[in-house]
Amino acid sequence: MKQMAKKVLHLLFREYSIYDIYACGTAAEVPPRSERSAAFSVREVGVAELAASSDAQIAEQSGYLGEEARAFACFDGSRIVGVCFYWYGGRYLKRNFWPLEARQAKLVHIMTLPEMRGREVATTLVAESGKAMGAHGFERNYARIWHSNTPSIRAFTRAGWQRVATVIELEPAAIRRKFRFSFRR
Repeated sequence: MKQMAKKVLHLLFREYSIYDIYACGTAAEVPPRSERSAAFSVREVGVAELAASSDAQIAEQSGYLGEEARAFACFDGSRIVGVCFYWYGGRYLKRNFWPLEARQAKLVHIMTLPEMRGREVATTLVAESGKAMGAHGFERNYARIWHSNTPSIRAFTRAGWQRVATVIELEPAAIRRKFRFSFRR
């Protein structure tokens, strides 16, 4: 059934996207960490620390940093096993998928090393980085998640984030114009 729906969408629309928007107020209480995730630590990192990682997949992510960006890493001992990046202000305007106000940021990218998936790295990273963003003066964080990305949805939900909207973009096959619909909760 799912494959049939995809085929129909591709026949009717040149492109389509369906994203859920998740948010957390950084002052909101983050659920307690599980025993499993207690072994990890999370802290803010810079370009040099990311680029120096012995894991090429981590080192490659440093391009997400720059002006009006913050990066957080999840550590298993001294090894970085996951990273996430928040953009805000002028830097975020390059993406500008979801409207941000002052003191708001968007988590634009999260990555966990493949061998660490399923071990609550992403949940820990999302929860702890959200709290750290609050310490930097941000009042609300957002993330855009593909509607069927179950592992990401699970990680954000477990980290205390809530779905606040669904955004659907459609580009009909006969028209070269995108239509956007937002459904707030």
